[in-house]
Amino acid sequence: MDRKKVSGVKQHGRAKESANEPVFIVKRASRLGGLDYLHISLIVLIVILVAFAFELSTFKTTVQCNYGAHLNGTCITPEYNSTQALGAAEQIIASYSAINSSLALLPYYVLPNESNVSYMGNQNEWLVTMPYKDPFTGQKLIFSMTLYGQNLSLAHPFMQTLSPISHTQNKAIGEGAISLSGKVLCTTAPPYPVYMITDPYAPGAFSAIRNAINASEKYNSTINMTYKFIFEGNSVEKYSKYGINGTQLLGMYLACASAQPKFNDFMSNLSTVFNGNPLSEGILSSIVNGSDLNVSEFNTCMESVPTVMEHQAQLAVFYNITETPTFIVDCKYQAIPQTLDSAINYTLEHANATASTG
Repeated sequence: MDRKKVSGVKQHGRAKESANEPVFIVKRASRLGGLDYLHISLIVLIVILVAFAFELSTFKTTVQCNYGAHLNGTCITPEYNSTQALGAAEQIIASYSAINSSLALLPYYVLPNESNVSYMGNQNEWLVTMPYKDPFTGQKLIFSMTLYGQNLSLAHPFMQTLSPISHTQNKAIGEGAISLSGKVLCTTAPPYPVYMITDPYAPGAFSAIRNAINASEKYNSTINMTYKFIFEGNSVEKYSKYGINGTQLLGMYLACASAQPKFNDFMSNLSTVFNGNPLSEGILSSIVNGSDLNVSEFNTCMESVPTVMEHQAQLAVFYNITETPTFIVDCKYQAIPQTLDSAINYTLEHANATASTG
């Protein structure tokens, strides 16, 4: 075969392969320092990516700020968190129990679990809004307050409400009771102790005793109700007219009668003759005899009742009781007669939860 022809065939094959390969034509850009259009496009793309990355980093910082950002772009960081702010609000609300007004009922009707807590960075204050049930209508209303961010003290109560006179570490737990700071639970198993503490001449004292008797029957073996009678302002007002001994005699009879199973009968008979003032020893003795009490046990109790009354007064001081009637449930929770059931149920539920997790 002719070598020239073979060579010609091979050269034609290479030309055909070259015709199928893609061809890039890069043109030089005029008056741009000799750069071609490809490099210019890459530079523009890099500039766009850098700008996008900068915007993305700025947006990410803003989104992650839980309480807003300062003018310099850094996040605002409060000294306390929302849980601590709510705890401080619960303590402040508990302090309202010492105010001599309808606001004293507030700590027993709030609903802390439904609270809304928000931080206002510009003022460095926490806003706490807490629902509560109106004890007279049952309507759910809102109580709000602002707390200083630096120490969580009360800045402003809502609608120019009076501020508490003093503050304690007690907390409004929202179950019809105030959790008393520094006090511990009495027992870990039923019957859980419940103390009813009252001045016998306080308004609502006899009604509270009736509530206590009913609760004792209702909860039966799960609580142990005991009755503590103290002599506070309502009794002191009667000293000048009836004398100390004559005034305190009713409380002594109540203390000894409450230690017997027939206390319910004693209260029923006493209620028919009691008019808010001290009763004579003769009338009180006739009520004892007519209530089927164990007279021998009653007389023995009366011999030592002054010491008993002193111990009950010390118990009231220990719990800082300033208004009666009141209840202490399981040594730690303070309730009023209207919320006694709620406080007992809270104690039972809390005890059951603790037992199940333990």
